[in-house]
Amino acid sequence: MAKRFSVLLLAGVLTVAVSSACGSSKDNSFDEGADASTSSGSNSNGPSTGSSGSLGSSGGPSNGTDGGDLGTCAAQTESAKQLPLDILVMLDSSGSMMATTGADGKGPTKWASVKTALNAFLTDPSSAGIGVGLQIFPIVHPGAPATCTSNAQCNVGGVSLGRCFLKACSPANSNDPVVSCDSDADCGGRKCRTTGACMLGPLSTGSSCLVGDPDYGCLIGSCAANTVGYCEGDSCVASDYANVAVNIGALPGNEAALTSKINSLPDPKPNMMTPTGTAMQSGLAYSKQYATDHPGHAVVMVLATDGLPTVCTPLDIPGIANLASMSASGSPSVKTFVIGVFSDDEKATATTNLNAIATSGGTGSAFMVSTGANVTAQFQQALEKIRGQALPCQYEVPKPEAGTADYDKVNVQYTSDNGTASVLGNKKAAGDCDAAGGWYYDVDPASAAPSKIILCPSTCDTMKNSTGTAKVDILLGCKTIVK
Repeated sequence: MAKRFSVLLLAGVLTVAVSSACGSSKDNSFDEGADASTSSGSNSNGPSTGSSGSLGSSGGPSNGTDGGDLGTCAAQTESAKQLPLDILVMLDSSGSMMATTGADGKGPTKWASVKTALNAFLTDPSSAGIGVGLQIFPIVHPGAPATCTSNAQCNVGGVSLGRCFLKACSPANSNDPVVSCDSDADCGGRKCRTTGACMLGPLSTGSSCLVGDPDYGCLIGSCAANTVGYCEGDSCVASDYANVAVNIGALPGNEAALTSKINSLPDPKPNMMTPTGTAMQSGLAYSKQYATDHPGHAVVMVLATDGLPTVCTPLDIPGIANLASMSASGSPSVKTFVIGVFSDDEKATATTNLNAIATSGGTGSAFMVSTGANVTAQFQQALEKIRGQALPCQYEVPKPEAGTADYDKVNVQYTSDNGTASVLGNKKAAGDCDAAGGWYYDVDPASAAPSKIILCPSTCDTMKNSTGTAKVDILLGCKTIVK
């Protein structure tokens, strides 16, 4: 009466399929006696020539000895489910997203290209079943003045929007963020200088500068002092990000709401900044709450940006990476994927910084998109890879319809692309996983009832790198193999 729960890897997506090697049993207790191996039946693909204890494929003859470490013990399975995946896309809509793309710079803007890629990902049949939500940043605080000349103008209804950005500390180097100031006392030994715009006669060159600064002047033209600034914290109010643009919902049901919102988004204004810190904090808080409200779901956030932080704290990369780290290591865990959209001359510095965020967020390295090539295709490919990588190697522990669950009689079998089947070793905890791979429960059965079967990282990587025919079988009723 051995049945199999198979997880097939198709086009980077784990697709659940249930196949039966022989007749089912009404007694679905985990605790099955070894005498069950003497029963026989037929599978959907042809007659069985031996006992139902076969652990080979469900499509061929069974002789009761294919189980390797399990010997001739019969195994019973219940329908197991891979944990659902939910993604919150945190999309940068700063002014630089309006830069054009292509080798000649005459292609569509980064903004238009990314929106097209998002819509294609949402309508891709391979995305069906995945939950997707959307948030945009920056979000300018309601009532914030478009310009200012004094700090007093940056207090709106009792909410402080920071300084009026007219002066900045001279950065120590080109990688340091530009920080506002009122006087030298705010700059830790560096000079507080007036911000300016590089002018060639009456025309702006489009570059910014610091008046009188030997390192941050103008390559062309002269640095003219700004007479008006902006409230530096106008997009840093956390409560403004509390409601996401589109809540997470499963595709294709949530597709219409998402595509409608994406298509209606206005083009970013030139003065819109990059408040990465506030966006990260709010996005991860939303995702963590969603994961709490939906136990059994794997929830991740995708930070899609074309720039490094320019406003809001934390402003430094280590500070932002720490936000990702705390979220990934917390409970529930929310990992952060990163997609960067940069020109080739920006990529070196950007890659180092975004990799730091992705690594801390538990996802390895950032996906870098070059503006010199087809941004839409690259961005869509990045989303597809994230979809495959984010799908969790975690499965619900099948619950028996009757009897007592025996967690010492659960096994996991992996069948490779070439059809080689092997029973994976059980590990006591995640920390016991090694290069040989295996699986473990989310909690020790000695202390509480497990709800998840989790593959060790090396086994998970092997599955996700398969060509699409590999599968996992969860087998019940035979003593757990510990390796």
